Amino acid sequence: MNFPLVMMSFGVGMLIGLTSMGGAALMAPFLILVLGVRPVTAVGTDLVYGAVTKIIGAWVHLRQDTVDLQVVRKLALGSVPGGLLGSLLVILLPHMTHDADKTVQRAIGGLLVLVAIILLARMIAFVPQAKLSPSRLRFLHEHGTIIWGAVVGFCVGATSVGSGSLLAPFLLMLYPSKTSKVVGTDVCHAAILVSVTGIAHATSGGVEWSLVPTLLAGSIPGVLLGSRLSVYIPSRPLRAGLATLLLLTGYRMI
Repeated sequence: MNFPLVMMSFGVGMLIGLTSMGGAALMAPFLILVLGVRPVTAVGTDLVYGAVTKIIGAWVHLRQDTVDLQVVRKLALGSVPGGLLGSLLVILLPHMTHDADKTVQRAIGGLLVLVAIILLARMIAFVPQAKLSPSRLRFLHEHGTIIWGAVVGFCVGATSVGSGSLLAPFLLMLYPSKTSKVVGTDVCHAAILVSVTGIAHATSGGVEWSLVPTLLAGSIPGVLLGSRLSVYIPSRPLRAGLATLLLLTGYRMI
């Protein structure tokens, strides 16, 4: 067990617990820029690590009855095939180009910039319920949810980033409900998506298994402690700081 690595992952976990931001947006750059993990391998490692934490979170939300299983099903109908397609692309990319790692790193960087912009936009303005005609709203509830799930699934399978940050605004806009239910639905769907894509990467050998126990040993206590401290520490300044950090990190990775 690498103690410095445990402490660093503990710090990442603390930030996740304090801000409730997706772990992939923080862990993927950490693996690539700090630990020097190949981007292609970092995606799979991040997904396997994230699957454990998402499953734990989904179990808690299911017990609390804060999950809309019908919305989860619609999202998964699109996200699982999309996620497998994104995973397949990353798995085959080294056979298609000599710059596979650079391509994946740039894709992660571009998505981090997008995530940072979305986070900053959500802080500036509340996401309103979509004011659309009944027929268009019905289309978005049915086919639109599946289509957006497929887009998010592809992004997650290819970069490990976006399972929460790209879905939360969509859920808030089309399925207004208690925040706890939006979060629970998001986490439960992410548990399915990240597990499926993580398995896909694992079967191709795209996971640095030696890092997973160490990352979990540090980040899980960090998430638990950060979650407890979050009620005492204002999250808005932290979110603004982290969004700025993600913006700069994403720009550096592009």
